[in-house]
Amino acid sequence: MCRILFAAGEGEEILPLLDATVKAAENDPYKEKRGKGRQHGDGWGYVLLKDGSVRHYRSMRPIFEDEGAVQSLKAELDGFAVLMVHARAASQGIKSLFNVQPFAFSSRRGFSFWLLHNGDLNKDRIIELAELNKGELEMASDSYTFATYLCRKLESTSLPNLLFHYRVIEETLKTAFNTMTLFHDSRKGFRAFITARMRDEFLENPLEYDYYRLILLEKKNLFAVASSTVEMYHPEKYETIPNETAFKLRIEGERFKVKRVHL
Repeated sequence: MCRILFAAGEGEEILPLLDATVKAAENDPYKEKRGKGRQHGDGWGYVLLKDGSVRHYRSMRPIFEDEGAVQSLKAELDGFAVLMVHARAASQGIKSLFNVQPFAFSSRRGFSFWLLHNGDLNKDRIIELAELNKGELEMASDSYTFATYLCRKLESTSLPNLLFHYRVIEETLKTAFNTMTLFHDSRKGFRAFITARMRDEFLENPLEYDYYRLILLEKKNLFAVASSTVEMYHPEKYETIPNETAFKLRIEGERFKVKRVHL
């Protein structure tokens, strides 16, 4: 399982959320209450969109021990930026750089994307849906397999197409389907798609609900979605995102437009 962050807006507003994500990965009371330890220490990565270019970083070091990389990232957070961060606690797939997120893929249909996921999916079922070779994905995580499905099956980054394919994968849900994806289409520019989904029975189970829920922070110069633990380290006026919610962001220069839909 993992701690995740998506933020679009002014860098000075994103900085405290990044700091809180680092602390959440180092000491997560929600994870500890579930008997799973308190750290998300199986590698981390980020995608930073700034000034029209993308920086993609992955490391097997825990985010809370990779001080140089975190400081380098923080130095880039001046002015407008879009940031996705993933701190991994492995549940499926080998512990290696191969399975550290976010993943980067380029589709033969003319778009690229960077994807991260928190939760567990039915990997074998996704392999069937994508018509992939199970043996070739033996060491891959369910999240990597999901990204492979999108690269193979997603026709475009239009909202109807995204909803169709994400709903297909939603049916493979085992625990949670919390995802953050940044797309780049040479014709449409940058778009982002975010999903908040957990098993329905978790809504009545405080241990699972508190751990898997995503929180939303919206300000004049900020749109951010993060794992629940982040609010412990950066108190703000968050909204807990309702289950089965998705967001589509259109990013144009230093502006963005958000659309909320039912997943």
